[in-house]
Amino acid sequence: MNAIFLSGGGARGAYEVGVLKSLMGAGLKIDIIGGTSVGAVNAVLAATDQIDELSDVWQKVSTLSVYRPRLDVWNLGSWLSLTDNTGLAKRLRDEVRWSRLARSPMRVFISATNLTLRQNEVFSTSEITYRHVLASSAIPLLFPPVRLGRYWYIDGAFSLLRPLKPLIKAGADRIFTVYLTPRRPRLDPPGGLFEIADRALEVIMSSAIAGDRAQIFDTNQEIDRLADAGIADEVLRHKPFRKVEVISIHPSRDLGRVGSWLVFSKERSRELIELGAADALAVLERHELI
Repeated sequence: MNAIFLSGGGARGAYEVGVLKSLMGAGLKIDIIGGTSVGAVNAVLAATDQIDELSDVWQKVSTLSVYRPRLDVWNLGSWLSLTDNTGLAKRLRDEVRWSRLARSPMRVFISATNLTLRQNEVFSTSEITYRHVLASSAIPLLFPPVRLGRYWYIDGAFSLLRPLKPLIKAGADRIFTVYLTPRRPRLDPPGGLFEIADRALEVIMSSAIAGDRAQIFDTNQEIDRLADAGIADEVLRHKPFRKVEVISIHPSRDLGRVGSWLVFSKERSRELIELGAADALAVLERHELI
C-alpha cells in the first residue's frame, strides 16, 4: 500500500499541494496519508477529495485571511499567542467537506502535542474534526493552544518522534515523505536571530522524519541479512517486521528564510505548487513509477 507523510512548514505548505497533485495525477493510488501542522491541513483536504479546491484556496489565500497580529495590548498579560487565527479556524470549519472524511478511501493520521500531558498524540480518520487539525497546526506563541476535551494541544511537530510509525502499522509498504526543507545542509553561518529561528524550525520539522527513515533503512537491511541467512519468507512477512520503501521528496531549491514560513501570498503559493508538482514528477520518473 502507498502512503504519504506531509511535514510542517507554515506558508511553505503550498509545495505539498503540488506534490499531491502530481502523485495522484499520475494514477498512484494513495491508501494512507499522514501529516502534522500544515501537513495535517493538506492531508485532510486530500482525503476529502478537495485537491483542486485546495490548490485554488492556496492561490487565493493571504496572510491576513489566516491570522492577524493581536492589537489588544491592554490585555497583554492574558495573551496565549501573538496572533488571532480565527480566519484559519473558520476556513477549516466551513470549507472542508467533513462528511466525506469518514467515507474516504484514504486512512488519515494527524498528530498534535498534548501540552497538558507533555506527549504526542495521533488522531485517525473517524475522530478528526476541524479542531484537531487546528490543534495540529497551532505553532506555539504564534497561534493559541487548542482545547480538546480536558487537555490543551499545540503543533504536533514539536513532539513528533515516530511520524511514519502509524502509516507502517496501517499497512504501508511504500511511503513518500514530503519535506519543506532543502536536502542539502546550509554551510554558511547563521546571519542573525531570525536566521537561527529559521534553521531551528527546519530541524524541528524534518529531523523526526529523517530519524524514522533511518530506522526503517536499518530494519530493511536486517531483513535482507536474515533472508540471506535462510530465514523463511513467511516469517519475514510478519506485519511488524517487513520491508518498507521510503521515497523522499525535497524541494529542488531553497524555499527561503523565516519569512517563508509566515507570509502567505497568491504569487508565492502558485510558485510553490508548481515547484512541488515538478519535483514530485522527477522523483516518480527516477523511481520508474510512471
